[in-house]
Amino acid sequence: WAQTYIPVVPAAEVRISENGRRRTLQMSPGGLPTDAARCRKAVLQEAPSAVLLHKQKMLHQTDKAMKKYLPNSWIRVVAGSAAIILLTVVLGTTEYLGTGMEVIVRALNGETLAAAFLLKMIFTSITLGSGFKGGAIIPSLFVGATLGCLFGEIAVMAAGPSPSIFAACGMVAVFCGVTNCPITSLFLSIELFGTEYMPYFLIVIAISYMESGYFGLYESQKLMYSKTKLKFINRKAK
Repeated sequence: WAQTYIPVVPAAEVRISENGRRRTLQMSPGGLPTDAARCRKAVLQEAPSAVLLHKQKMLHQTDKAMKKYLPNSWIRVVAGSAAIILLTVVLGTTEYLGTGMEVIVRALNGETLAAAFLLKMIFTSITLGSGFKGGAIIPSLFVGATLGCLFGEIAVMAAGPSPSIFAACGMVAVFCGVTNCPITSLFLSIELFGTEYMPYFLIVIAISYMESGYFGLYESQKLMYSKTKLKFINRKAK
């Protein structure tokens, strides 16, 4: 995990809004820029994005729909490939293919396109639904960082906190919501951003874990206990 995600952080530069002016800070490998006074507001404003993302069932729905309407696996692969090629040509960029680490870095810098998170969800859903093999974790970090940054840009216009804080909270919150693994999410946040902002990450992790319900990336995942009651449920994720 560390070898995969940590290289994203040291290379990033963070742009922070102060009194209407922007200044650029070099992000250290150990944590986010010092903007702790505004982190509380960032955490609270990040909750809507966590709720929005964790209710998405695009991956599962696309997979089921393609298997239903294109039962032949070879036709499904060809159709999915054609759709990805067409989207890439229309958009004129390959940023939504592969891991998209460059986009994640820019989001941590406070820069993102408004539709970046949605486009990544579409590309990932078509790719996996067509029968291609690939992970869904890094795309989840991509979606969390870009949507969080988008909320941060909106907050900056209202004299809010830095978009980089929103991006970091978004990454951690979405990861927790799609995996239903709050402890792992906490360790991931510490590996990426250090311990200075751990209380704020704990809040978004708690909100994400509760609001994601029993949905998850992996339908084979078993949830042994209820998230809201002291009750043994032993059920699979939806």
